Amino acid sequence: MASEKRRSVLKMNRMYRNMAKGVLHKALAVFLLLAAVVTAAYPAAVTAYAAESSAAELRGMQDMILDWKYAKGGESKFLSGDLLDGAGEGGSDWIAFNISRIGIEDNQAAYLSRLQDVVEKLYQDPNSDGKKYLLSDIYRIIITIEACGGNPEAFGKDPEGNSINLLKDGIWNSIWGDPGKQGINGYIWALMAVDSKAWEEPKDAEWTREKLVTSILSRQLEDGGFGLIKTDASDVDLTSMALTALAPYAGSEVQYTFTSETTGQTVTETVDTAAEAAFTCISGMQHESGGMVTYEQQTSESTSWALMALASWGRDPDLDEQFIKNGNTLLDGLRQFQLEDGSIVHSLDAEEAETEGNNMAGYQALYGLEAVCRLKEGKCNTFDLSDAPTVSEEEIEKAGESLPELKADREKSGEEALRDTKNRTALITVGIAAVVVLIVIIFIIMMLNNRKKKKMISGPDADSGMSADEDDDDDW
Repeated sequence: MASEKRRSVLKMNRMYRNMAKGVLHKALAVFLLLAAVVTAAYPAAVTAYAAESSAAELRGMQDMILDWKYAKGGESKFLSGDLLDGAGEGGSDWIAFNISRIGIEDNQAAYLSRLQDVVEKLYQDPNSDGKKYLLSDIYRIIITIEACGGNPEAFGKDPEGNSINLLKDGIWNSIWGDPGKQGINGYIWALMAVDSKAWEEPKDAEWTREKLVTSILSRQLEDGGFGLIKTDASDVDLTSMALTALAPYAGSEVQYTFTSETTGQTVTETVDTAAEAAFTCISGMQHESGGMVTYEQQTSESTSWALMALASWGRDPDLDEQFIKNGNTLLDGLRQFQLEDGSIVHSLDAEEAETEGNNMAGYQALYGLEAVCRLKEGKCNTFDLSDAPTVSEEEIEKAGESLPELKADREKSGEEALRDTKNRTALITVGIAAVVVLIVIIFIIMMLNNRKKKKMISGPDADSGMSADEDDDDDW
């Protein structure tokens, strides 16, 4: 009996031990699983933190540029004073675009009102030979309207009271002709404008997305880059702009067929193939400091555009080995252009060191940095304006009521400004030429007089006391 009890107890003990082992094994398995999950997640967490930290540092660079611009403007808001009155000009539009993309609420409604005045004035005589804007100016205005919260498909009224559709009149069925008549940048900015909010393509559109894409691809040079015209060498800025415009087509298997403007051959390829060659081209133009080289000079503008191109294609410049030279990234390259006051200089290789910031360098650095920040923060691309705010027509109209009348001297830009500049240059040239001719005439007269004196003193008739005959000057 005792032995049976003992066997029963031993059996139960074995059962409990087995149960304990099972629980222990399960607990150990759960622990190991949790450890594996945490271990796997740790690098991702560190990477996410590093990206966030890097984005914060880049935001700091932007803040410094904006602080410099704000102090320079001397106004209570960015979009006020001369900058507001300059709506429709590159220097003003890009600041309005940048602060809107960064997320700064400023005076956007008033700026849209000013832009509306500019557009309506343009439509008073849209076919005039003296129109004030290049087509790329109009595409920039479209993008600025969207960034500030306006609608380019219904922006102001023409002289007949019809709603103005800048996308239709400027691109789809351009009333101003071929978007590329000023060079490849026309096609680039037209494509960026229609893709900025994935605008619906009209069935009767002359300039379709496909036509714009092939117009860009057909102008790719043999080294993979792009220039303003086919006889130009590859340019960092234009190649980066082309890459930015083509970015929405990344990963697409669509084959585009076109005739190359440089070789005359028929080419069929994807956008990815063209982009790979373009990135290889500009990678070869990167300085060991990380900055980009244009016309044998490191420039901040080219560096900013290269940043834009990489970020638009989802390529982090901190990690992209193709754009790390001597351990320096494109971001390292851009940092070297920032002065203590926050401004950005144009070049590091000028004969005299630049000590003051440049407006264009500043606003291009702003959107180049914005592109990288958005990539690191998981936001849409800088020129993907699907996340832009909306400002109603009522808000624009109300803001416009409080604005003073625009000064006439702020209405020039584009072709008119270029023409005025050429006229001034021509007048200056004529003036200089007249002065040069006058100096030459005076010099000749003096030489003639001097020659006569010499003949009188040492000529063949000098000893006889006879004066030299005027005909002796015939050899002159």
